[in-house]
Amino acid sequence: MGCGYFGTVLLVEDEGLTRSAMKSLILASEPELCIDEANGFEQAVTRLESKAYDLVFLDYRLTGEKSGLDLLKWMQEQDREVHCIMLSSQDDRETVFECIKNGACGFISKASEEGGAVFQEALHTILRGRIYLPNTVLGKGGHSPRPTTINRGISVETLNLPPRLAVTLRYVLQGLSNKAIARKMDITENTAKEYSSDLLARFNVTRRTFLIVEMARRGIEIPKGSPDIST
Repeated sequence: MGCGYFGTVLLVEDEGLTRSAMKSLILASEPELCIDEANGFEQAVTRLESKAYDLVFLDYRLTGEKSGLDLLKWMQEQDREVHCIMLSSQDDRETVFECIKNGACGFISKASEEGGAVFQEALHTILRGRIYLPNTVLGKGGHSPRPTTINRGISVETLNLPPRLAVTLRYVLQGLSNKAIARKMDITENTAKEYSSDLLARFNVTRRTFLIVEMARRGIEIPKGSPDIST
């Protein structure tokens, strides 16, 4: 990777002008990022099969038979360890939670009247490894109630979790299913479910989506690199 949290980015957007504008905004925030583009599902799959990406910006509605949500589901089925950020003007709680459930680790609303400013704020959060979600999910308090985390996220280590739960949380925040987590950690799927359930109980939430929302509120940084699961 380069000097920042991410190095390689795939931008999936079917409208050329929108894609170009988004690329300019991203590079203005992190000039050293390597950004590839795709105009739809098929081209995105081709890119993802030929290269590993750290971060994917994905439009919810793509032209053609396959939508952005279809691509998100495909990435989850492939166990891709990639931060995927959905973009949509449809930002109701049900839509946002559907994206999180299917592997997204962030969601940027296109519906805001402050469009460019919202996107820049979202980039500031995402490019530092944190989760960005719209106020329709987080409430009026905004995406980060802790102003001390402007430049850096809060490490998972500060949560004082047992090592294997910390690793499980890492994978949950990347959108991996219990089945995928089991493969990554070389454990049974039932054990992965037990770890996930333990995390929900520890943070007093009932669903994975709510756990991710809670981590966004706390400004927790999604860990990167190979986790240590030896203990």
